[in-house]
This record gives sequence, structure tokens and C-alpha cells, in this order.
Amino acid sequence: MVTKVLHRQQKSSYQIKFSENFNNFIRRNKKKYEKIAILTDTNIYRLYNNIFKDNNILIIKIKPGEKSKSRETKTNIEKFLFKNKFNRKSLLVAVGGGVVGDIGGFVASTFMRGIDLIHVPTSLVSIVDSSIGGKTGINNEFGKNLIGTFYNPKEIIINKKFLRTLPRKEIRQGLAEIIKYGIIDDKSLFTLVERIDKDFLNNSTIIINTIIADCIKIKVTIVEEDFKESNKRVVLNFGHTIGHALEKHFLYKRLHGDCIGLGMLIESKISYLIEQLSENEYLRIKNILQKFDLLNLKSTKFDIKKLINYMKLDKKNKSNKIAFALPNKIGLIKQKDGLYVTEIPEKIIISAIREVLNEFKNK
Repeated sequence: MVTKVLHRQQKSSYQIKFSENFNNFIRRNKKKYEKIAILTDTNIYRLYNNIFKDNNILIIKIKPGEKSKSRETKTNIEKFLFKNKFNRKSLLVAVGGGVVGDIGGFVASTFMRGIDLIHVPTSLVSIVDSSIGGKTGINNEFGKNLIGTFYNPKEIIINKKFLRTLPRKEIRQGLAEIIKYGIIDDKSLFTLVERIDKDFLNNSTIIINTIIADCIKIKVTIVEEDFKESNKRVVLNFGHTIGHALEKHFLYKRLHGDCIGLGMLIESKISYLIEQLSENEYLRIKNILQKFDLLNLKSTKFDIKKLINYMKLDKKNKSNKIAFALPNKIGLIKQKDGLYVTEIPEKIIISAIREVLNEFKNK
């Protein structure tokens, strides 16, 4: 299967290909590039050491986890490329999940003002979401992904075999993004995920392929319409305004999907409180998140005032109020005057957080 991602600037268009032959992919690119470096993390390198054995390919290993999305890591990768005489005709291949993809994309976009990049996503999150769309970035002391660029790869190679070695908790992280797609754009996808086996990989190949293909299609369609996130693309941030604040609050020691899961429920509660989302649909969202164990932070104590301060740095904000992409109903994000963001007063955000946490007390 091949999906073509188109942009108005045709030079930045690229293809998403499904292939399980990594060695053929490397051989093909060795004919095009004199120098190739593969960026991966130590976990992926340990699990798939056999695919990294080509002596003519340089390997850059980083530690897994959000802490690697830093200025220091970016500088170290760049030093490696300079020392090995990489130039604008070289290739960087990012083999890994969202962290490897984000920092690899950022390095590729700025090294000598841009070198070729290929993504080989290895996690469910990166397959259905983070590898697609050209967003790159690193974190800093103020928050997540606040420094970065928009930069498209030359192609994305998806090999679903990587999913077989993922821990269950990592599959769960990807399900958070899959549920997000159902809420923001596709009610039938949401309904399908409500019905499937809780153990995602126990479902039939047809169901798994359908879900992955539907998510990719939604992401591609939105990105093609709004590459630089001037309007429509913000719908992809549903659950992430609060989710990213939670990640920062817990110093990135909590899993992304767990933070986004609670973020989606709280943002759904905000939509309910402003009389957009019905109680029935709020409960459906809550139930599906519980089904896939994505509300693990519900009993954790956190400082609401700190969360609000982190949200104030969100890139969607245009004024003193915090902006959200909120669902009108499952499968549709609220629009007003053609805009997909809704500014919400702090008191409503605080009420939503407290109400959600109270729902789980003593349960």
C-alpha cells in the first residue's frame, strides 16, 4: 500500500509505503546517497540489532524517552554528522518512535539548512500519528515541543512487524491517538474501536490494518489542508493541551498516551460544561478511555495552578485565554466563524479538572 502526501509546494510531497524488507530499503538508498546515518534509540537497537549491521551505514544511538528531546542531544547528533563529513547530499534515517522522529526531523531540517530525511516509525503512536505531517521539535524548561520546525521527509516506510515486540503499555499509548482520531473526525472509527478486543494485537489483521489506514488517511487529509497549523490542523491537538501540561508537570516520567488520555477526558468535560458535548457522548469517551486503561493518572495528585501556567505557553493561544480544539460531538470538532479553536476561561478549565478527578474518587 502506498499513500501519497501532497502539498502545494510539490517538492515537499512524499509517500508513505508499507514494506517489511528493511535491507532492500537500505540497499536502494545506498545507490542514491554516499553517506547515510540511522538515528535510533538504544532499545530499538538492542531489539533489532540485525538490521543495523551494514558497515557502510553509520549508527547514532540516543537514550529512549522524552528527556532525549533536548538541545544537548540535538547538538551531539550534529557533532557526529559533522565529524563524519556529512553534507547536504547525505541522508538521515530516523528509526524509532515519536522521540526519535521528532529530534531526527529537527536535526535534518537545520543541518546545513536541510538534508534528506526518511522516517521508519516503530511504535503504534509514530505509525498512526507522529511520523506523518512534518512536525519536528525538542522540549525545553518551559514545555514540550516549543522549539522546532515543519519539515517533510522524503518518504515514510511502515513495517508493522515492529509492533510485535512492543510492550503492551506502548500499544496502549498508540490507542490514545487512535481514539483521538475517532473523536475529532470519524465516528465510525470510534465505534469500531469501542467494539474491538482490548488487546489490540489480538484483533484480526483486517481490523488492525483498517484502523491504521483510517488514522493515516485522517492525518494526511488534515495536513494537506493545513501544513503550518494555521487553522484546521489544530484539531489534531485535541487532548494535547492538557496532556502536554501533564507531561511537563510530571517531568516526562509519565507515558504520553496516559497524559493524553486524561487530557482528552478533561477537554471533553470542558466541552460538556460549555454545553457543546452531550452527557451521553462524554460518557462514551470516558468509557472507551477506561476500556484501554488510558485513565491511569486519575488518582494522581497534581497542582492545578501549575497545569494552567503550562497551558498558557501552548502554541494555539492567541490571547490571555487558553485555546482548545473541542468536540461538538464524537467525530466532529467545534467550529466558530470558520475557526477550530475555542478560548476557555480559566475557571471553566479548573472546574473541568476538578469534576473529572471527583468522578474517580473512592472508586
